[in-house]
Amino acid sequence: YILLYNQSTCHIFRNKSLLMNIQPADSPIVIHSTARVTYADTIGYIRNFPDPIYICEEGIANILSFAKVREAGCIINYDSSVDTFVVQGPGKTITFNWLPSGLYGHRVPSTGVCLVVTVDSPDEGYSPRQIASAKNARKAMSMFGSPSAATFKLMVRDNFINNCPVTLDAIRVANNIFGPDAASLQGKM
Repeated sequence: YILLYNQSTCHIFRNKSLLMNIQPADSPIVIHSTARVTYADTIGYIRNFPDPIYICEEGIANILSFAKVREAGCIINYDSSVDTFVVQGPGKTITFNWLPSGLYGHRVPSTGVCLVVTVDSPDEGYSPRQIASAKNARKAMSMFGSPSAATFKLMVRDNFINNCPVTLDAIRVANNIFGPDAASLQGKM
């Protein structure tokens, strides 16, 4: 199950097989729960959903934060006639049904991956602004000698480039849309 949980301030999944584009987090988090304190330093993504989802394999559930889902622009409606939350996102509607535990969950099919939408184009699901920013990120990456994606993220994050309009999110979107930068994979002369 994936739970829609109104007491979580971030998305945390136990099962990383439900995610794609798994990578180290730019800023790890400390997770305080009633059981213990743990850390999450890896993130993954669900296609057409902009927020990173932290991976905590020691956790007990796959949790989407109600507040973060709403902030991401998804429409959340409650249907009291069937005791269900309906989440409408880009190209996908997901229902979270009441469970005997008192939580609301979406059953993940055992033979498929939940919330992943097959797309014809890798830029589907991104706004025109995100696509333009991704193209600018790739262009800037080339202008700086095609560093690896990890090095370029460090350069942007640590402000090594004065007045750089590229954001970490634009680099992530560029990698999702265009894949790895060929020039940085080929090496330097």
